[in-house]
Amino acid sequence: MFERLAKKYVSNSFIVSVYLALRRFFSAIHDMSRKGGMAKKAHRAKKPVLYLLEFHVAEHCNMNCNHCFHFSSLVKEKSFPSLEQFKKDIARLGEIFDNIRTIRLMGGEPLLNDELPQFIYETRKVFPKAKINVLSNGLLYKKLDGELLTAFITCNASIHVSLYKPMIHKKDEMARHFTDKGVKHWISNPILRFAKYINVEGTSDPKKVVRQCPASRCTFLSNGHIARCPLPFNIKYFNKRFNHAISMDNELIDIHKLEIDGFALKKRLAQPMESCRYCTKLEWVDWNQIQPTSERSISVTDFCSGKR
Repeated sequence: MFERLAKKYVSNSFIVSVYLALRRFFSAIHDMSRKGGMAKKAHRAKKPVLYLLEFHVAEHCNMNCNHCFHFSSLVKEKSFPSLEQFKKDIARLGEIFDNIRTIRLMGGEPLLNDELPQFIYETRKVFPKAKINVLSNGLLYKKLDGELLTAFITCNASIHVSLYKPMIHKKDEMARHFTDKGVKHWISNPILRFAKYINVEGTSDPKKVVRQCPASRCTFLSNGHIARCPLPFNIKYFNKRFNHAISMDNELIDIHKLEIDGFALKKRLAQPMESCRYCTKLEWVDWNQIQPTSERSISVTDFCSGKR
């Protein structure tokens, strides 16, 4: 129930905080039961279950939302991850975790990547019990056909559409397309607001920040490394565009050099990052799109919250 509320009322910091607190509590209880040998199947390997994993199948996007949480609107060149590296990384996570409840293949816009079917197959091969959700803005929904459709059906993957203004009038048409193709889908309510959250001064209290952050514990994977959230990986785009030098490399955990077990890794990922001091209270603003022909130059203030 609280997960549905948190999704629907993501701008309500109280609901998000309660949801995150409950998730931490039940995750800790579940880990204790598995580590303590209380699981019903005694022969099951004592490995933890990770709640959520996110991975960018494309860094760039075709929607160019201003205030993009992942800074995809600042990525001007086509940028796709290595499939071979992903195979190594997802296999390594299979050694660390018994399961990952939900795996989000996202971006940017994942449907821009012609290798998306292979990413889906590799994910399902390693984690047969995971929910695989492909997060899209819906602009390319008709690409869900052919080889990609086969991957969705074979791997029991779902497409989750974030419904922004340009696609609101297409909602019913998209739903019919997915239904006709036999694809599990979820289309959000219209998204009319985005949040600014960066504090370039780095003066926030990390513990206070994570209590109201909707991206808290959105464990992120990229190029052999994992972190509590996407920001340590994506801050490079913010730095490049606005000539900043915010470094978060110390938050990246090399999963191939990792010597601790999955329980210790989960405990480490549960702690607020030092880099959380660069986030602050969310400032909600009207959604708008960066137009390529616009004379208005994108500004650092488009991403920085004035709230403290």
